[in-house]
Amino acid sequence: LDAPPKPLCVVKLEEDFEVRVFIEGTGAAKPQNFVEAHLVGRLPSGCVFESTAGKGQGPMRMELGRNSIIPGMERGLRELTLGSVAELHIPGRLGYRHIGVPRVVPPNSTLIFEVELVNVDGRKVEQKSRVVSESAAEGNAQSNSIRHPWWMARVERPKPTRYYLSFGRHFASLGAEGKWEKAMHRAVPIVRLSRKEAPRWEDENAPCIIAGVQDGWKSKEAWNFDWFRQHLGSLRQLAKWQGPVFTKQENLWDSPVWECSVREYLDYMASVDVVDPSCDARNADACPRLYLNGWAAFKQLPWLREYVINPTFIGDISGDLIAENEELRECFMQGLTKGYQAPPEEERRQGIDDEYWELTKLFLSPKGAITRLHFDNGGAHGWLTQVRGRKLFICYPPSDTDNLDPFAGDEGLMNGTWLDPLDEQVDTEWPMHKKATPYIGVVQEGETVLMPKGWWHYAASLEPSLTVMRNFYTERTKQEYIRRKDDGLENAVAQHVLKANARLKNQPDEVLKEIAHKTVLKMREGFKNRSGPHRWSPEPGGKPPAKSAASHSQ
Repeated sequence: LDAPPKPLCVVKLEEDFEVRVFIEGTGAAKPQNFVEAHLVGRLPSGCVFESTAGKGQGPMRMELGRNSIIPGMERGLRELTLGSVAELHIPGRLGYRHIGVPRVVPPNSTLIFEVELVNVDGRKVEQKSRVVSESAAEGNAQSNSIRHPWWMARVERPKPTRYYLSFGRHFASLGAEGKWEKAMHRAVPIVRLSRKEAPRWEDENAPCIIAGVQDGWKSKEAWNFDWFRQHLGSLRQLAKWQGPVFTKQENLWDSPVWECSVREYLDYMASVDVVDPSCDARNADACPRLYLNGWAAFKQLPWLREYVINPTFIGDISGDLIAENEELRECFMQGLTKGYQAPPEEERRQGIDDEYWELTKLFLSPKGAITRLHFDNGGAHGWLTQVRGRKLFICYPPSDTDNLDPFAGDEGLMNGTWLDPLDEQVDTEWPMHKKATPYIGVVQEGETVLMPKGWWHYAASLEPSLTVMRNFYTERTKQEYIRRKDDGLENAVAQHVLKANARLKNQPDEVLKEIAHKTVLKMREGFKNRSGPHRWSPEPGGKPPAKSAASHSQ
């Protein structure tokens, strides 16, 4: 294992509270009012529960002397200066105390925060420093051994999951190119459509695998793992033990998260594939398949949008819905808020574009990375396209929900389950599964699977994979999007606009919510007669974004 980096100095504030400094700051005045810092928050196990850069966010602003941050963070920051890079080891009594954060931070847990101070009381660093140097590739094809780099070794790993071990048993006999339909009894092959047939996909009322969606995509020729190393390698990202994380059912430390650079992750992906190409159960503990999934790269890096084209021929009207919702929100603000000044048009356009592109995400995965059985939040359809590599998909219709032993997911929907469709004893351990009808198919490189709203899906990478995924709405599903947006708008209008009205401020919340609901409904009716695309509808991709959007990317 690579050794942890050695600090330049250690400041001991209490017996169990210390600040380990890795890069010294300017030595100028210590912070008095506020600090802006990139940070990574860890449990004692090394599991990551917070990361600004890993989430694609800017530095976090922390006000001092206002009881707005945990006491240990404030005391630790006051020991540093502009440009400092340090680790704060904070005892539980100065962190989240006996309360903790349910399923994220245990009560009385010690906290480890890696911090990089980029702004202290208005003084900013001139050049970005580095917290820890990156590791080189760790695989060794000749010795058939693997070394875990420090970013990975510092997080305690659970035992290999049952999902991975089940997958490995099938992979041993079928391989990446085998007939995976044989892996399950009663399995129905996922239907395949040509691009010409794709516009009628919703009529199938089932998943479809479509060829030709990537025609015209710049990424089809340009993207490979070396391209990502070269262009995105220095970016920090979060890699997960498995996907998705069922946040209402399991503790974060039981399904941990790592933080690393994209280059470090890709190097590890490559080394695992060299050392353990067959996903052998005997290597499962030493060769975990961490998953970099759900990366909102197209929102964070607008210049990436020219590499893909969100297909509109499948009925995706998400852009029009987002633009319409923004116009509705502005109508409310102008009509109900005295003296309201609308943001500049360019800012509003960028906000619409960012929300539209947040629905499109990147997934990077080694062979054997697993997406557990679930269906997506948001009441939306979805598609996933394989730019590189193959993936296995096992799906179940919404009518099989009760047969899958479901539990409540993040939004309260019954859209999670522990059921493992590749378990050889699946019908014994989950008896209701005998009544279910699995649909199974392998999405080849260049192909796309369309997943209707509410359909359960499990996925496993049969090869190192680069996947683009998107949730989207059509005319048939738009009411779900509208309902969610209107609920949020109604709450905001009731609490922040109507409650500020002198004649209404003493009315019960239920009355204010009803007034807001009727008002939103009436204004929404006014949009129904609109024809054609909205004037602010986002571009579906395939071309460089406007300079204003690209200026903060590369």
